[in-house]
Amino acid sequence: MTRRILREPLVHFALLGAALFALHRAVAPPPPTSTIVVSAALQRGFRQEHLRRHGRLPTPEEAQALVDRYVDTEVMLREALALGLDRGDIIVRRRLVQKMEFLNQDMTPPAPPTDADLASFLAARPERYQVAARATIEHVFVSTRLHAGDAAAIAEDLQARIAAGDDPARLGDPFLRGRVFRNATEEEIAGVFGPELAQRVQSAPVGAWVGPYRSSFGLHLLRVSERVGGRPPTIEDVRRELERDWEEERRSEAARAALAALRTRYDVRIETAPVEEPPRS
Repeated sequence: MTRRILREPLVHFALLGAALFALHRAVAPPPPTSTIVVSAALQRGFRQEHLRRHGRLPTPEEAQALVDRYVDTEVMLREALALGLDRGDIIVRRRLVQKMEFLNQDMTPPAPPTDADLASFLAARPERYQVAARATIEHVFVSTRLHAGDAAAIAEDLQARIAAGDDPARLGDPFLRGRVFRNATEEEIAGVFGPELAQRVQSAPVGAWVGPYRSSFGLHLLRVSERVGGRPPTIEDVRRELERDWEEERRSEAARAALAALRTRYDVRIETAPVEEPPRS
């Protein structure tokens, strides 16, 4: 009798279902608790955030509203997770991955670097921190907007007057950004006048008026009064940038190590995908 019952398909299904249920209970994460705790620390955080936003602490009614809003949000979140609304949502997945990346980076903040650390970091990438060449320049401006077809002739006349001893500060048209640029890098000069004139500054002789050179504003007679060449940096030149980049690299290394450790918990199986032929035109 017992042997006949055990051969029944329904009994097999029942036993299999019971085994699967037991397995699920053993490996599934515990269900979320129905208790929502609004701790004193959390409430202090609500009040401080209100103070930061509004310049004052919340009234009792506002404080209660903040608590109620948190409880409502927590209820909706837990219900959404219970319904599996987070599954298959690419935006939710991306946000969760970002939060894990932040956690991985913040779990082990690096100790402050020593000067030896910074020296080694700098020696490995000196080109990143190269101290740029700088120049002090002055210019006499001729606006093509004001003078149209006469700008070139006016510039030649001004060049002759400067050569004859006229004060350059009294010549030319007003320029919005000024007449003198002190200790400017090529990048800074290009940001004002454009890359072509900035390159001219690098090769112009020191102390002589040269030009006219054209920018998007007009024509410029130019004199380089001082030029300091670029050079390899010292730690003190770029200490702040070194410390920032060193810490960022250490955090990235720690995050990659943490991710590698997490991957060891998983059995990753990558199936061979068929090679797709490109569509024929």
